[in-house]
Amino acid sequence: MNSLILCEGKTDAILISYYLKRTCGWVECQRNPNINLNFKALENNQSAYWYKKGKNYLLIFGVGGKDNFNIVINKYILEVIKEYPQEESFKKIAVISDKDNNATESVLDRYKTYFKGIIVNAKENIWTKNTFLNSFSVITSIQTLFVVIPTDKQGALETVLLDAISEDAYDKVIVDKSKTFISAIRENANKYISTDRLALKAHLSVVFAVMSPEKVFDFVNELIQSVEWEKSQVLKECFEELSKI
Repeated sequence: MNSLILCEGKTDAILISYYLKRTCGWVECQRNPNINLNFKALENNQSAYWYKKGKNYLLIFGVGGKDNFNIVINKYILEVIKEYPQEESFKKIAVISDKDNNATESVLDRYKTYFKGIIVNAKENIWTKNTFLNSFSVITSIQTLFVVIPTDKQGALETVLLDAISEDAYDKVIVDKSKTFISAIRENANKYISTDRLALKAHLSVVFAVMSPEKVFDFVNELIQSVEWEKSQVLKECFEELSKI
């Protein structure tokens, strides 16, 4: 079976792949033998990697920002869903999206329009069956999951990671004091931290810099993989349904 996870960016893709490898047994592989996607045109802030577990294949696609979901879906994904035989197409699709300041229902409605009638039923954090006619006029079913994070408040992936780090009482002090620091310096650093979204990213970056000062200049994937996220109850609850992919 072929499955797909669409997420906003490289950081999301790195965390999700790390988590699923550690908790569900997925391993990296070169490509899927049945789905040949041309990734040569990927932008620098996008990523697409295949994983395998038994006879099952999983593509984790970081689209490069929330405004690129529609572009990626139209450029790569709809063709596979509509044009490939059912046994070779994606049978499960999960979309991981930041909530930011939006209502969950508005986020779900936006993604339903991207999939153009293929996905009609969409629920938060629940696998839902959708049926449609593919290009062979065959009734096709697909399971879809939408994880809008955080699940319990406004924010983004960084919010979830900060909550996961804060599960440890010692590290929570670092998280709290780092937030205070970013709040205090924003007025003097408005050139660099001009929005709440950037302030949230800066907050997480400061936490990483304090917790792993020797790795502060490493790539983000090395910093993310230095934390045992698989032990986090916050992430377990957030990705419980995703783990069933």
